Amino acid sequence: MTHQTLQVEDDDDIPTAIREMLVAQRAVFRRLLHPRGDEWIRLDLSMGQLKTLMVLASQAPMTVSQLAETLDVGKPTASVLVDRLVNLRLVMRTEDAEDRRRTLVALTTEGSELVTHLRQGSKDTLIRWLSALAPADLAALTRGMQALAAIAEQDDPSPEASKAAKASETAPTLIPSN
Repeated sequence: MTHQTLQVEDDDDIPTAIREMLVAQRAVFRRLLHPRGDEWIRLDLSMGQLKTLMVLASQAPMTVSQLAETLDVGKPTASVLVDRLVNLRLVMRTEDAEDRRRTLVALTTEGSELVTHLRQGSKDTLIRWLSALAPADLAALTRGMQALAAIAEQDDPSPEASKAAKASETAPTLIPSN
């Protein structure tokens, strides 16, 4: 099996098992994006606009200020991103029903469909690959991912992470029963 050279391969401070995992992870993500690569390249969206769509898909509606904070950009930059996405009919501004002075930003139906479409291809591919794993390999991968997710949750102090952790506690497990 041929591996792409990764910057971490040359770093002697990284344990071999972690280096090997990082190489495998990169190979999976590269292949996961490859079939849809042409579709992503044809998108006439900047990286900032794409990030904005993804944030709004998971956290909308939100104010431009909240969006700026989430994207770690200034309010003028966030406002320009929203303006461009409004012109593309992917995002809409609406008046906040609780505070008419505030404007909320959310995906339009077209924007939501675009995000769903972009995510769906990767999800279908990943499901196909996971289904091809031997039950023991899928169980081991699931345990490893759950352990990594638990560490990641502890490492993220944001309120969203706490909500996600609580939601994952009630989520069904992917470990097959034998």
